[in-house]
Amino acid sequence: MRFLSGLGLWALSLLAIAPVHAETTAFTGARVIDGTGRAPIANGVVVVTDGKITAVGTRARTAIPAGATRIDVTGKTIMPGIVNAHGHLFFDAKSAIPPRTQLADQLALYARYGITTVYSLGDDGVETVKLRDELRTAPFGPGMARLYVSGPVLTATSPDEGRAAVRANAALGVDIIKIRLEGPPDAPIRTPAVYGAMIEQAHVDKLRIAAHMFTADETRGLVDAGVDILAHSIRDRDVDPALIAEIKAKGVGYIPTLTRDLSVFVYESTPDFVTDPFFTREEAYRLPLAALLEPEAQARVKASAAAQAIKPALDQARRNLKLLSDAGVAIAMGTDTGAPTGRWQGYFEHLEMQMMVEAGLTPMKVLVAATGGAAKVMRIDDMVGTLRPGRQADLLVLGANPLADIRNTHSLEQVWIAGRKLD
Repeated sequence: MRFLSGLGLWALSLLAIAPVHAETTAFTGARVIDGTGRAPIANGVVVVTDGKITAVGTRARTAIPAGATRIDVTGKTIMPGIVNAHGHLFFDAKSAIPPRTQLADQLALYARYGITTVYSLGDDGVETVKLRDELRTAPFGPGMARLYVSGPVLTATSPDEGRAAVRANAALGVDIIKIRLEGPPDAPIRTPAVYGAMIEQAHVDKLRIAAHMFTADETRGLVDAGVDILAHSIRDRDVDPALIAEIKAKGVGYIPTLTRDLSVFVYESTPDFVTDPFFTREEAYRLPLAALLEPEAQARVKASAAAQAIKPALDQARRNLKLLSDAGVAIAMGTDTGAPTGRWQGYFEHLEMQMMVEAGLTPMKVLVAATGGAAKVMRIDDMVGTLRPGRQADLLVLGANPLADIRNTHSLEQVWIAGRKLD
């Protein structure tokens, strides 16, 4: 993805923060979806003081402090800011634009689409850590999504190499470890001795660990070894009841990343979503999209055996998402956006939610997976993900009800991060 030059979106995002003229703000009259799965509050009130939520309830029963700035959102819907449990940040080291600006532009892009928190499960681990630390010292996020990072995605050829790689990432100050099972069936990283050592080392270093996997057998081995998060779907066969029970009993989080698989083959033709006004409004998408839609590029995708093979895998992913969700496994919305071009940071999180509903989940279950559920899986639910007192005031104002149609998240009108509004 290319980035705007000059001041860059980073500078523009600073200008886009509307000043807050009062310590307390009360949003009144909206339908409030709090991210917990509870029934929405009709004619609700959300009170925010110093960037945190202090009260949520019905208009009749929720006191609004004297002097509070009141924002009438009657007829609209308020929901928590969206949490992407599996994204990526990247930068082009050869670009004249500084890495920090490139990374900040991406976080600003996420924020413009209402994704107020991003867990990057694969990044450089140096510039991303610097930016994360900078954001955490600011009293309010300056027009960018909150950031958590893993550093480089790890693989290894022996237990000792795996432990060393985990220790190296831990030394960078990352928030989580990410490993990738890849290569032929006999690749060392696919053996319990190697990935088990990496999981064990992550826990020694007081870090949770997420894994890139594909098959049910890989998943069973990872869960047996103590993995914390499954970063993709099981895509080779229906997940069996015994494995479902083990995933649930051990509290392992599951991130489907349906749009990741969609992106592998969808550009063999022109996708319907590229004419969606919610997509076309974003200038940053235009140049990379044009390259994907060149006839030669589309022909390469159509001729790719890997692209065609992922189609039935995506169908399997949808079935397994429904099976796991129905069984009560903890589901977190994640997309793998920010990796290859065509996985659109910001828009794909909304498309992911739509695909999750098409897989058979209710809109409420999907909204929870994208807010409070994702925050719980990533262990940040004490700060974000729900509209409850004490949480950061990351909230979205929608013009239409996403419980009636999940695509109504496209009616996004306002984004607030830590009590500050993005313009």
